[in-house]
Amino acid sequence: MSTPPKPETVRQKEPLSLRQRLLLALLTPLITILIVSSFFDYRLATQTANAAHDQALTDNVFDIEAHIKSHDSSLELDLSEESEAMLRSNAPDTLYFSVTDASGKLIAGDADLPAFALPKNDKVEMHDASFRGTPVRAAVHRIVLGDREFRIVVMETTGRREQASLRILTAMIVPNLAVILATLLAVVFGVRQGLLPLREVEGDIAARSASDLHEIELAGTPAEIRPMLRRLNELFGLVRDSVDIQQRFIADAAHQLRTPLAGLQTQIDLATAEGAFSDKADRLQAIEEASSRIGHLLTQLLAYARAETSNPARDILETVAIDRLVEDSASIFLDASLSKNIDFGFEIEPAATSGFPWMLKEALSNLIDNALRYTPVGGIVTVRCGVRDNHPFMEVEDSGPGIPEAQRQQVFERFYRIPGSPGNGCGLGLPIVREIAQLHGAEVQLAASRSGGLCARVVFPNHPGPASGS
Repeated sequence: MSTPPKPETVRQKEPLSLRQRLLLALLTPLITILIVSSFFDYRLATQTANAAHDQALTDNVFDIEAHIKSHDSSLELDLSEESEAMLRSNAPDTLYFSVTDASGKLIAGDADLPAFALPKNDKVEMHDASFRGTPVRAAVHRIVLGDREFRIVVMETTGRREQASLRILTAMIVPNLAVILATLLAVVFGVRQGLLPLREVEGDIAARSASDLHEIELAGTPAEIRPMLRRLNELFGLVRDSVDIQQRFIADAAHQLRTPLAGLQTQIDLATAEGAFSDKADRLQAIEEASSRIGHLLTQLLAYARAETSNPARDILETVAIDRLVEDSASIFLDASLSKNIDFGFEIEPAATSGFPWMLKEALSNLIDNALRYTPVGGIVTVRCGVRDNHPFMEVEDSGPGIPEAQRQQVFERFYRIPGSPGNGCGLGLPIVREIAQLHGAEVQLAASRSGGLCARVVFPNHPGPASGS
């Protein structure tokens, strides 16, 4: 039985931005008003122009009426050739006229004009029609001579009217388009200037790290967003209080856990001195290793929790001499290196960065501790610091088993250990180093050492300072 195809996921349309909403809200009525206004202005202008043409056509009717002569029961049009030529001189339009009686009998003029109804009063009536496939405008007038009615029709093509309408339309569209464009530019510029304070607030928030919880300065911010910023500052305050509670808990937990572990180690030492394990040396070694591993795990967990919940914005940045940190580490790890007959060396060059001394010291200590733990007896561990390509750095190189390239990202996960790794590590050393490095805007690089082991390097930014985000 075949599985029916899954329907494609409908991509949700992203909501409009505040700028787009403002532009839409402002420009839509403005453009609508301009379009409606242009329509009525154009209509009024064309009506005025057409009225002028109609009046000229009406004047022609009365001119013809003035040249009609009545003779008893008949009438004739007394219009010279020159006068008729002048009447028909209507370029680029063509003018036609006719004088007929009520029955439609032609008295003068053009014989094939359309038949128009005889007006019921003495007013000139205007009609739109088509003549010889061309639109025309006609003026129809009724005159009464005695007991007889006659019809005067004067008709012209609409070329001049269409040209006038086109000129009016062009004269109106060009300035209206200019107005629309100028309005659009003014609105876009105004909205952009009006939203600049929001961009500043956005930049302030974007420049923060995940643990930077200082309040947003409300001075100079628009009144409309101040309530939202106040609520955001209140949220920052709640999170800061939560961090303080967690830090106090970590400190209390460190004290409470270290005390019984110290007591356990003391009891083991006393029992050993009294000969309790004189015939069970392997069991004593197992107990001491387990105690040491618990102590190391506790130290690493507390260090990781402290680094993860630290708020750099609440501490005072200091210029940290990296070479001094490296020198101080010599005495701390000297005994551990001697116990494994490891060649523990230093290559120190002046280097400094801006940060938090206790964090950087913790990161370096974890790198050295890892190197000493995994380097076999008689191996080599070298600690270096200095400046390369204008970037301060510190690194620890060892001759241990190294880390396969495929697993160099996994080792930054908490509690991850490479299968088959020697020693009693707990998988928190490198995660602590990366957490501290991210808080300082630094990068942790892992590579193979020249002796086949691992070279772990922390490279600090060119311009020292905490990271913008962790």
